Amino acid sequence: MLLLGGYSLSFTSCTPEDCAQNPDLAACQQQDDDGSDGRDPASDDDPVQDDDPQEPDPQEPDPGDDTGDDSGDDQTDGGDQGTSFDWRINADFIARAVDDVNNNDELSKFRSSENFSRGDDCHSPLENNNRFADAIGYFVDVLSNAQKVQLQGIASFYGMSSNDSSYFPVGLLSHPLCRVTRTTLSSTVRNIPSTSAINLAQRFADDHNAYRSQALNGDEQGKEKFAKLWGRFFGCLAYTESLSTADTSSSYSVAGRLAPSGYRKPAGVKFYDDPAQSEASRYNIGLFQFTPTYTGNINPCFRQWDRDFPSCKLGRGDRGQMVRTVGSSLQHFNAYCGVHKLLQTFSVQVNSSKSRNTHPDNRQGSGLKSSDQRCVTPHFYAGWAYNHYGPLQNSTGSNFGKLMNCIYQAQD
Repeated sequence: MLLLGGYSLSFTSCTPEDCAQNPDLAACQQQDDDGSDGRDPASDDDPVQDDDPQEPDPQEPDPGDDTGDDSGDDQTDGGDQGTSFDWRINADFIARAVDDVNNNDELSKFRSSENFSRGDDCHSPLENNNRFADAIGYFVDVLSNAQKVQLQGIASFYGMSSNDSSYFPVGLLSHPLCRVTRTTLSSTVRNIPSTSAINLAQRFADDHNAYRSQALNGDEQGKEKFAKLWGRFFGCLAYTESLSTADTSSSYSVAGRLAPSGYRKPAGVKFYDDPAQSEASRYNIGLFQFTPTYTGNINPCFRQWDRDFPSCKLGRGDRGQMVRTVGSSLQHFNAYCGVHKLLQTFSVQVNSSKSRNTHPDNRQGSGLKSSDQRCVTPHFYAGWAYNHYGPLQNSTGSNFGKLMNCIYQAQD
């Protein structure tokens, strides 16, 4: 997550927040000769991070300091309100299929609760289900449900109302996926992927739309296929983001610099340092690589978590507390935020009043289709639709294809 700073035409990359406000900046147009956005990945497996715009520090009481009575609130969702396909079966599938593709066991390995955080103790269905695949499977199920997704201080950058109560709700199941072609991608990303990668992305959209229709019609097989499709997606995304290089010497070294007293980096939890970025942006932690800064890329997730699970509020904390939360042994909050990040870009595409911030198929005459009639896409440039993930934008020129290939190699 990058701090909003002065705008310099000498930048080799531009924050999404800068580009959202000033899309004509030269830095927002510039690409390196190799097609990347100018940031140096830690390794071939490591994605270039396309970080989110920073949430302005709110001038309101911190949700964690709320003194209201939450005694009647249920701190668990129960995991049975999504597709209604058993998330535990999906977790078993994710662990087996995605690990097999990557010749590794990061999703299927049982994790110690040595570095437990409050976020790991909020959902009773996850008790004693300590694999990363369990956390991913559970939150794919929970976040298939539509909800009003808040972006607050950065909403206006994307043509959205600052009042999130007016938003149309989104979830993994709420909207069809848009077409993915070379032409449509030219309106949604800066770095066009290969034809084979585009074909796989269109195949994913077709599968989502078919399984979604079946699931909404009550078809049990459709519900299973829908859940497994998105389970593969997020399992592969976790490998593309962090799991391939989670336990390198570099990861341990960065963790050692950031570790609060009594904390030791858990196995499988990647710590990444990009010294070219600002202090608020340079560190990324865990399955889906989030910064340990409350006003950084985890801010919308923290706020939504505190709203959705009021008896298990995380609230604001110093960097040590944030490291414990996003770098916990079981990665429950990190998995939640990883799935929720996709809902955040979907919310922009569904609720924006500007054509720049939604898919071209959502244009209608001189205006836009109504929110309930729009499609959404995972593949959007960060500065245009608040996309956290570099692989979904083809930030390195090859990570889009790597992700899509993993999804379709991971099968029953």
